[in-house]
Amino acid sequence: MTTNPHAVITLASLTLAGCLRYPHASGHLVRTATIAACLADLMGLDAAHCERIRLVTPAHDVGKLAIPDAVLLKPGKLLPEERQVIERHAEIGANILAGSADALMRLASQVAHHHHERFDGTGYPCGLAGKEIPLAARIVAIADAFDAMTESRCYRPGMSDDDALSIVSAGSGTQFDPGVASVFLASIPQILRSRKSAQALLDAGSEMAVVARFYGLSRNALRQIPRQARA
Repeated sequence: MTTNPHAVITLASLTLAGCLRYPHASGHLVRTATIAACLADLMGLDAAHCERIRLVTPAHDVGKLAIPDAVLLKPGKLLPEERQVIERHAEIGANILAGSADALMRLASQVAHHHHERFDGTGYPCGLAGKEIPLAARIVAIADAFDAMTESRCYRPGMSDDDALSIVSAGSGTQFDPGVASVFLASIPQILRSRKSAQALLDAGSEMAVVARFYGLSRNALRQIPRQARA
């Protein structure tokens, strides 16, 4: 499948908006995408499929653009009703990305919609179980969780890699696809190298520079990104 440059520009625009939504968002989005692409490769997916997963993953949290600051930026544990509000980001993100005939945009919508599903069917928003959950979403779920656990947030410090890996292992078969989790846990050196490469990209400077480099955009393409995403 040939990648549609207009779809890439759309994803870059939405990713940039997401990077500006809350502090340090760019780090989480880029690292998660890089880890997910690495994991897809380790699972034996072809290069084109891995690249599609890399390109769509930074938009997985785009629905957080619609979550109120009082919930998204709360420096403490969320109340049950606040948890319900933030969980809406999966469906909102899917809707933002939906409606295109382009295969890359459809994949992006799918990943945004289902990256919080759980393998045992107790996740959200649809309660899908097992292989009902799209493979790309099962891959991103582990990459997203691992990076989120090891990243410091406004409401808690990041945990150690070992502690996060223990949680991934414990969640195999319940929260996570056991096949994907097995590959992830067997390939920690490669996963950590991919995370390190993402960090080098994040050192590019501003969110605009990071997003441009991640998506390989030219200056002409950058001019097509809506001004509101840069504000």
